[in-house]
Amino acid sequence: MAPRKKPRPAARRKPSPKRSAPAPRAKPPPAEKDGGGTLPIDVQPGRIEETLKKVSETLRHWANTGRYTKVRFKFRGKPLLPDLPLAAVVAAEGLTFYWTGILRALLVNVAGRSVLDVELVNDSEQHVQKGKEELLAGEVDRAIAEFRVATTKQRDNPSAHLNLGIALKLKGDKAGARAALERARTLDPDGAVGKEAERLLQNLGSAPDIGTGGF
Repeated sequence: MAPRKKPRPAARRKPSPKRSAPAPRAKPPPAEKDGGGTLPIDVQPGRIEETLKKVSETLRHWANTGRYTKVRFKFRGKPLLPDLPLAAVVAAEGLTFYWTGILRALLVNVAGRSVLDVELVNDSEQHVQKGKEELLAGEVDRAIAEFRVATTKQRDNPSAHLNLGIALKLKGDKAGARAALERARTLDPDGAVGKEAERLLQNLGSAPDIGTGGF
């Protein structure tokens, strides 16, 4: 009788290489108020450089969106510095100046774990309101200038584009008015601003039916 062959041991599977976790993406501010939002940054003793890098990356991301114009640093509810232009803070020279100044000194002296609040501010609506006042006063050119500043500071502000369209129509610039109103409609297709923009677009080629109230 032929001897039985010993079964071969099952081949061991090589462990699959661990995949590195994806880099965290910058998240939108959790709370929007008065055109801005607050980003709480965890501050831990001995990890100052890591904290500053996190702040820098987050601010750079939101600067690229064009939604915010200023940044406000707060610690324990109190502002550390005056509101700073966001573009200046994310610039290399801005980071060098602020990070090696008051902000860095504060973080170095933090006793225990704490939270630094970084508030993103947008003053686009202030220019929209100023433009409305100029429009009601009959200063159409000044109103257009204010609305253009508002659209520059917040490119996705439908109210700014709507009011710019109204002012351009009053100025006689139908092409410019149409472009601004179409932009407002695109930004707020289901909202009151978008519906008003749609109504004005329908009347743009016919008899004028545009007030100066806006949104």
